[in-house]
Amino acid sequence: MIIDVVVPFRVNSSFHYRIDPELGKDLKAGSIVEVPLGTKKTHAFVVGFPEVTSVPDHKLKEVSQIIQPHSMFDENMLKLLKWTSEYYCHPLGEVFDAAIPKLQVKAKKSKSRQSKTPSIDFGLLGKEASEKPVLTAEQQAVLKHLLDPAEVRPFLLHGVTGSGKTEIYLRVVEEVLKEGKGAIILVPEIALTPQLMGRFAARFPDQVAVLHSELTPRERALQWERVHRGEAKVVVGARSAIFAPVQRLGLIVVDEEQEGSFKQEDSLRYNARDLAVVRGSFEKAKVILGSATPSLESYSNAGLGRYCYLELKKRVHDRPSPQTHFVDIKDKAQWYQPKTPWLSRYLVERLSSTLEKKKQAILYLNRLGFAHFLYCTDCGHSYRCKNCDVALTYYQAPPRLKCHYCGLQMAVPKQCGECSGPHLDSMGLGTEQLEGQLKKIFPKARIARMDRSQLKGRKDLEKLLQAISDQEVDIIIGTQMVAKGHDFPGIALVGVVMADASLNLPDFRSNERTYQILTQVAGRAGRAGEPGEVVIQTVHPGQPTLKWAAENKSLDFYTAELNARKLFGFPPFQRLALLRFQHPHPQVVQAYADEITQVLRQILQKYQFQCQVLGPSEAPIAKLKKQYRWQCLLKAASVKELQQVLRQISAYDLAKKSRVKLAIDVDPIQAL
Repeated sequence: MIIDVVVPFRVNSSFHYRIDPELGKDLKAGSIVEVPLGTKKTHAFVVGFPEVTSVPDHKLKEVSQIIQPHSMFDENMLKLLKWTSEYYCHPLGEVFDAAIPKLQVKAKKSKSRQSKTPSIDFGLLGKEASEKPVLTAEQQAVLKHLLDPAEVRPFLLHGVTGSGKTEIYLRVVEEVLKEGKGAIILVPEIALTPQLMGRFAARFPDQVAVLHSELTPRERALQWERVHRGEAKVVVGARSAIFAPVQRLGLIVVDEEQEGSFKQEDSLRYNARDLAVVRGSFEKAKVILGSATPSLESYSNAGLGRYCYLELKKRVHDRPSPQTHFVDIKDKAQWYQPKTPWLSRYLVERLSSTLEKKKQAILYLNRLGFAHFLYCTDCGHSYRCKNCDVALTYYQAPPRLKCHYCGLQMAVPKQCGECSGPHLDSMGLGTEQLEGQLKKIFPKARIARMDRSQLKGRKDLEKLLQAISDQEVDIIIGTQMVAKGHDFPGIALVGVVMADASLNLPDFRSNERTYQILTQVAGRAGRAGEPGEVVIQTVHPGQPTLKWAAENKSLDFYTAELNARKLFGFPPFQRLALLRFQHPHPQVVQAYADEITQVLRQILQKYQFQCQVLGPSEAPIAKLKKQYRWQCLLKAASVKELQQVLRQISAYDLAKKSRVKLAIDVDPIQAL
C-alpha cells in the first residue's frame, strides 16, 4: 500500500512511502505518520493514497510508525489548509503543521496525558457579563440582521467605541449554541483582552476553550483536544485559533478586525481575518468582522456589497461622545515648561481638574523607554544596535540602552565611545520620561504605566486593569495597549501626547493606522454618562486625518483615503506581495535580490501580465538581528496572475538553493 505525504519543511512536493495494508487500512487524509527523510525521521501528514508510484521500488521507503491514525482535520478544514497553502504560496506540510499544537505530532499519546484537562484561568475581569443587559433599539436591529438565515455574506459591524459590540457577539453565540453549533471568537492579542475573555467564560461556563501563546504546550494541546472532541463549543483565541477544530462551526467573530496582529509576520504569513472569511464560506458559517475603525479593505468590500454593512452609531445608554481640543505645540507659548515642549499648559490644567474631581485620565504615547536615543553633544555620535539598523532606546530606571527588535541591552556609557567626551544627552520622548515628569508635577497622583516594558504578561496586565477598575490609579500612561477595548467608567480625560508620530512612517497605511489608534484611544473617555474630553497635542492641528478622528467623521476619512489609494494603486485596488531577502553579508543579499527581480520581470514579460515591480531596494530597517535585508514589491490587479508569478519565483528559489533566505509575503501589513 502506498501513501502520499507532505512534510513540515520548506519543500513544495509531496513524497510517497510504503505501508503494510493492514496497518494502513484506517489511515485517512489528515492522519499523521512518522517517516524517514534523508538521514532523519520526521512526522508527516497523509494527503492521498495513490494506486501507483513513479518512485523505483528499491527507493520506496517504509513508514516508520503511525502517530495519529484518525484524521486531524475534517473535510472543510483540509479544504481551508489547501487554500491557505496555494494563496500564501507556502508549502502544504508547513501549513498543516501550523494548524495543530506541537504535542499532537509527537509519538502516540499515553492515556495519562488525556486523563485530566487543567482548568484555564480566565481571570476575574468581565465576570459580571453573566448578567444580560437590556439591548438598545439599535443593538436589537443589528442583532436581527445578524441572525437572519437568508443573509449569507460576511458582516462588517461598524460600531463606535462603547456601542456594545461585545454584547451582540455574546447574543449571536447564544443562538448558535442553541442550534447545536460552535463558534470561534478571534481577538487581536489575548493578553490585552482579559475583560472580553472573562465575559465569554462567564456567559458560557464550561463551554469555552482558549488558544493562545501564553499557554504551555501541554495546556494548548489539551484545550485543542477538548475542542476536537466537541467538549468545548466556543473557542476564544488569537490568530492561530482560526484553525481550531470546532465541530459544526456556525459562527466566526473577528473582534477589532483592523488590527495588524491578525497577520502572522514569519513562516506562514497568513491573515486570520481573511482566513475567517474563507473558512466561513467553506463551512457555511456566519462571519462577523467587528470594529470601531474598520480596515480600508473591509470597508471597501462592504461598499461593493461583498459584505453586509451594519452600523452602531450610538454608545449604549446614549452616553455622549467626548469633546476634543487640539493644542498646537509648535507655539512655544503653549508649552508647560521650556524643557518639556511635548507637554502643554492646557493638558496639565485638564489633568489637574480631572484629579480634583477624583476622575481618571489616560495619556497615550506610543514610545517606550525614557528617550529615543542617547548621543554625544560634542561629536554627535549616537548609540545604535550592532545587530539591527536602529537606534538603541534609552531607559533611565534602571539605566540601560535597549534594542526593541533583537533584545540587545547594554549599560549606559560614562563617556562617548567615539571622542571620549563626557557630555552625553538623550533626545526624544518615551513613556518612562513622561511618567517621571508627571510625578514631579502631581506628586500625590497615583500614576501607572501600561506598556510592554512594565507588563510582562496577562497576569501583570490583569492586575493593573483591576487596579484601574477599582479607582486605585489616577493617571494611566500607555502605548497602544491603552486603546485595546478596555472599558473604564472612571476615565474622564484622554491626552494624546504626540499625535503626529505615526503619520510620518514610510508606509502607505500610516494615515489609516493614525486614524484608527486616535479614534480607539479617544473612545476610552466618557463612558460613565459624562461627555469626557480628549486633548490632542500636535504640530499639525489642521491635518485632515487628525481632525476626522477627533470629530468621528469616518465617512470623510474613508472616502478621502480610498481615493488616495486608488490614485496610487494600493490595496484595496491592487493586490500586493512583498519579497524579502535576508543574509548576513550585504553584497550577497543585494546580488540575489537583483537576480530574483530580474527573473520576476522576465516572467511578467513572457506572460504579458499587468503587474508592476518596485525595487529591489534596501528595507527601511536595512539590518535586523544580524541579517541584511532587501525587498521588492509586486503590485497586481489580478490575484490569479499574482499567484502564478509567485509560484514560479518560489520554484526558482527552491531549485537555486541560495544561501539567501527569501520570504514571500502575500497581502503584507508591515513594509519595514
